[in-house]
Amino acid sequence: MHDTTRRKVTQRLKRVEGQVGGMLHMAEDNRYCSDILMQISAARAVLHKI
Repeated sequence: MHDTTRRKVTQRLKRVEGQVGGMLHMAEDNRYCSDILMQISAARAVLHKI
């Protein structure tokens, strides 16, 4: 894998990792399902770009 591609993939995976951690905290804090679903949608969009 080229360095540029590896960097982009790594950045996107870190973004997804952060979003998933945020969703976990949201679930633990009993946040609204619609807020969590928005984060799931955002994480999916990033995953589709990889």
